[in-house]
Amino acid sequence: MKRRTVAWSVIVAVLVTCAFTTMAIAQSAQKPGGGGGGGQAAQWVIMTYVIANGCGGSPVALPVTKLKGGDVSFEIPYSFDCTPDRAMLLTEKFPKGTLIGHSLSAKIAIVAPVGTTFNYCGPNCDGTDPGGFVRLYIQGKNPDLVGCEAGWHPLRPDCEAQYWWSNPIAIDLAALALLGSNGMTLQEVLSPAFWSDRDGHMGDTPVFTDPASGITVDHAAAFTAAVKNATKMGLSFGGGNNFAFGVGADPTATFLLYDFKTKK
Repeated sequence: MKRRTVAWSVIVAVLVTCAFTTMAIAQSAQKPGGGGGGGQAAQWVIMTYVIANGCGGSPVALPVTKLKGGDVSFEIPYSFDCTPDRAMLLTEKFPKGTLIGHSLSAKIAIVAPVGTTFNYCGPNCDGTDPGGFVRLYIQGKNPDLVGCEAGWHPLRPDCEAQYWWSNPIAIDLAALALLGSNGMTLQEVLSPAFWSDRDGHMGDTPVFTDPASGITVDHAAAFTAAVKNATKMGLSFGGGNNFAFGVGADPTATFLLYDFKTKK
């Protein structure tokens, strides 16, 4: 099995960072007269496991494709190299300020030939683990923590509580593909009870002291801090208990992002 990690605290400079004056993330920048900088596509990267890293380690940021009307897409490739390789679709461009009580909403679709199968990085992580899903993701830097460097922190559950996935809200990739180009909207309120962190704790987990590290974690407070100080958000691809270790398709499928918003 490929050894994969979840160190996404640094994304290369293809992301554009600036504040929006609207709560809609994926609309005006790509329209004529609405500004340059590559529009919607310049705001997103697809985090991908690549052969240069031995198909393991941490995924790298690759560009997405800009489509007519401002939509973005990327291929979930059929490949013998690093499949399943597509891990996260991320942006740093969203409304700044507290988002507590808002929802994240993504209009998404998969276009794929009839009979396409999907796989994820499970026990084999070689394209033979059937399944895969997409779910919402948000991370933020808790200003009260020190020593949380890039990478996984098995002895720092407080550091791990800066990375959050919608749970159980997700959609199976095969089910999404059956909907065709119309797709569906994936949405979840930014409330602790509906999200789990990188250690697998739900946001409404009672305050506890980790026996291995002796560190006490209030997950509800940690979730609130992450959302209040959000640095990245988007979509995450995985399967089983591996929420972001990547997915693949056979044959190649196309993932479409039509819209991504925070909603009050």
